[in-house]
Parts: sequence; C-alpha cells; structure tokens
Amino acid sequence: MRTPVSRAELLAIERAAVTAWPALETADIDGWLWRYSGGGSQRANSVSPLVFRGTDVDGAIATAEARYRTRDTAPMFQICTVNVPADLDQRLQQRGYRLQELCTCLAKRIDPAGAGLDAHVEFAEAPSEAWLSVYLAGITHSRRGLAPRILAGVPAPRAFLLLRDKGEPVATALCVVAEGVAIAECVSTRADRRRIGAASRVMRALEAWGARHGACIAALQAVAANAPARALYAKLAYACVGGYHYRVLDT
Repeated sequence: MRTPVSRAELLAIERAAVTAWPALETADIDGWLWRYSGGGSQRANSVSPLVFRGTDVDGAIATAEARYRTRDTAPMFQICTVNVPADLDQRLQQRGYRLQELCTCLAKRIDPAGAGLDAHVEFAEAPSEAWLSVYLAGITHSRRGLAPRILAGVPAPRAFLLLRDKGEPVATALCVVAEGVAIAECVSTRADRRRIGAASRVMRALEAWGARHGACIAALQAVAANAPARALYAKLAYACVGGYHYRVLDT
C-alpha cells in the first residue's frame, strides 16, 4: 500500500536522497546530474535525471556516455518514478541499456512531537571507528574502499547513529536532512546481533533526530529483493511511495 505523498513530495524525497549520498565527481548535463566516484556504489556512479532543461535528450545521453567512457566505466542511469523526461527508461532500453537492480522508495510521515531519543544511541557528526566497524562489515568489498570518502562529503545537517549494547557497537545508521526529508542511509546491524530489535531502535532514533532538525517525512531506498529489510520497514510503518532501477550500457 502506498502512503499518500504528492508528486512534489516524492520529488523532494528523491532530491534529498541524491544529496545524502554525494558522488566524488559531478557534472551538469542540461539539468541531469552526472555522477562518478569509482568503487562499487551504483548511486555514486550513475546519472540522476530528476531535472532536464535541454531539448536534445539523445544528445544528452550521448554526452553522459562519453563522460563515463573517459573514466573507462559503463554508462549508468538511475531511473525513478519522477525522472525527466518520462520516457527516458524506454529511450535507454532502445539504446541497448539493460535493467539492473530493482529498488523501492519507502517513506512515512514523522511527528516533531513524537518519540524522544534513545539513551543508548550515540549521535556524531562524523563516523567513528566503532561506527565504521559495523557499517563496513555489512557492505560488499567493492564499496568498502569508497564509502569513507563519500561519507566525508555528506552535507549537514547529518548524524551518524551508533547503538551500543553493554558497550559493544551493535547497529548503525546515517541521517541526512534535506528539503524537509530525513533520509536514512547506512542502516546496518552486526551479523551476530541481528533479530534483537537493534535496527528498529536505530531507525526510531533517526526519525526523532530528523524531526528535531525540521523533517516531516522520513524516507529510505531499499533493494526490492531484500525481504528482511522490507519486512523491518513495514513493521516501522514505512510504505512504498515510488521505485527506481538502474539502466547500464555494457561496453
């Protein structure tokens, strides 16, 4: 079931998600945001086509492709519900781009007068070694080398959340507030401490922190095939408000 958000709110969520995970190198292509970082992050190495101010769509695609080829990497676009133009996905398919990794955009409204902060969750403006030890262990090897560089560029207001249990780091999250949206990133639980409610506690703390910093919506993006994550967020009252996938041109 979709939670009621307007197209303008969905666009704000998508823009906030782009802000929350900044690429190391960007370029403007008629309003599209071309992103490159190397490493294994798809978002940080794909075009975000939320705005288009040009008149030649195929020319803009070719410009993006040329830029990626100078980096010796496959051209990639992130296609979402509100990309511009609306037929971009079909255009890319016709050019030979293959579909890669279906994802969902999940969101809920949060109340500034809602729950308080969890006393066992630490908040910091930079990732500590303990925070990194949990988060990096939960991502692929190809992303581990790049992640600290991206995290260093995350804009404020931001908070790196770390839940400890008996002094031991257990779960992490990153909250970035932009355009009235609290974007949840880097939600991870230590492999030997799962199924004890740690991720739920971190997410509730994230929502409370986001609300205190002006957010009225909390949102995140999850891989559609990740059933445990989808179940967790459903229990926390997150609902699907949109979706996205990647289009990749193999070379």
